[in-house]
Amino acid sequence: MAASEKTDSFSKSEFRRLPVSEKFKKVFGMFRMNLIVIFVVIILIDIVALFNLRNIYAVYYEQNSQQGEVRITIQALAKYYLWALSATEEGDRNEQIAGAQEKIQELNDGLDNLGKVYNGDISSIYQHIKDIDTADDKLVTLFTEGASDEEIYSYYVGTVNEAIKVVVKDFKEVGISAKAQAKKAYTIAIVSVIVMTVISLLVVLNALRYSGKARGALTKSILGPIEAISSAADDMAKGKLEVKVETDAEDELGKLAKDITESTDVIEDIVKDINETLHRMSSGDFSTGTRNEKLYIGDYVAIKNALGDISDNLSGTLLEVRNSSAQVSQGALNMSQGANDLAEGSTDQAAAVQELTASVNSVTEQTKQLADVAEKSKSMAIEVRDNAELSARKMHLVTDAMTRITEASAEIEQVTNSIEAIAKQTSLLALNASIEAARAGETGKGFAVVADQIGKLADQSSEAAKNTHQLIADTMDEINNGNSVVAETTEALDAMQHSVEEITEMIIQTGDLAEEQAQSMDEIDKGIEMISNVVQSNSATAEESSAVSQELSEQSESLNNLIGQFTING
Repeated sequence: MAASEKTDSFSKSEFRRLPVSEKFKKVFGMFRMNLIVIFVVIILIDIVALFNLRNIYAVYYEQNSQQGEVRITIQALAKYYLWALSATEEGDRNEQIAGAQEKIQELNDGLDNLGKVYNGDISSIYQHIKDIDTADDKLVTLFTEGASDEEIYSYYVGTVNEAIKVVVKDFKEVGISAKAQAKKAYTIAIVSVIVMTVISLLVVLNALRYSGKARGALTKSILGPIEAISSAADDMAKGKLEVKVETDAEDELGKLAKDITESTDVIEDIVKDINETLHRMSSGDFSTGTRNEKLYIGDYVAIKNALGDISDNLSGTLLEVRNSSAQVSQGALNMSQGANDLAEGSTDQAAAVQELTASVNSVTEQTKQLADVAEKSKSMAIEVRDNAELSARKMHLVTDAMTRITEASAEIEQVTNSIEAIAKQTSLLALNASIEAARAGETGKGFAVVADQIGKLADQSSEAAKNTHQLIADTMDEINNGNSVVAETTEALDAMQHSVEEITEMIIQTGDLAEEQAQSMDEIDKGIEMISNVVQSNSATAEESSAVSQELSEQSESLNNLIGQFTING
């Protein structure tokens, strides 16, 4: 099946390379397709059930009704003939003959109605009814010509009654054929419902299997990288620069993990170079700034320029001091020594402040980037939560549909109960009719046949009602099973929705912490700026002291010896 192929693809690298939005589109698109298939199967089951119910009422029930009416008409026809034979007055006889002819017409009309719902050949029955009509004409002629009672009775028994028996036999055969057709239709209905139910069950099981694999794949492909990134962010917050984000994801989160790893690698290399450069400067080498200028890219170029400016400015300053020291008098020795100590302290402070500024700026930038990433993750998590809530609401709609199917089956059960009650009443009437026919003796034999047929018809109706009860009971069991499966699916979706909400809350808290950390880093940056101002003030004081020392020419030799300890440009 297509769904099976989709679930197998979760374990392949293609799924890990998909963007997060495409992963959700792929997972929930297939889940939506499974729901559509389930809905279509349910609709087909409803259609098959309604079609079978229609056949039961419009075809087979109508066949039984029409046959019953025709048999009653035949019995009435025989009754009219018997009454005509026993009539002593011509007017009464003519009235009974007219009633018999009316029943012959009703036979033709009833046969027409039966032909509309009966799937079989009934042309011979029309001919047999015509034979009764022909025999009726002959019987009327005998009455008109004044034939004897023995002759009329002999003709009735030998011709008219035999023609009626032939028609009765025809309708018995029609009844047997209709019963076979009804049994065949019943078998087809049962098989159709079972097949549809099995298909529905297979689709539901496949949907549950798919949802389990989809949930695992999404959790692994999204939560795994997020946990790795969160761990790396914690390490960065603790001052660790050698950070490696381990993940095999190849989507946006995987790219984010790789970017964080590359960023920390760049920061680590730059910090090491800054430490090496400052250590060299602290040893007295101001000949150059950084010796690895290729490390400084983007905003880090400012740090490289700052190191170069420190080297150039200190080199230039020391060169000027050395050139001017010849003009400094010997009396400025103590002043020069103090100015030198202050200059060295200012240099160390400036270097320390510069190093701290570079570190804080880089951490501040990474913190802001982490805050932006956390904000994007929060939006994505909220979207996932909304999709989970939508899936849960759709599954509740499926539950409501199953409830309505159960209610419809209960209504069908009530209709079947009514049919069974009618069958019982009909059986009771047939029993009463048989009793009355027995009391009537020979004249009630025909009526006894009718009562017997009505009783059989009532028994058949009762049996059909019982079968329908069983069919409905089986259908209700299957519906209950479907309700259980839908309830389990709903519970699984609710659990998934709860998990997504917890993840969303965690991501929102991470974003808030990142924003608070960014604000704290801004406050630290302001504090460092204040320290830098103090260092600049100290540096100005050192320059003033140096200006005083320039006026003391007698200290120039000692100052030259001191400057000679430094490596400078020029």
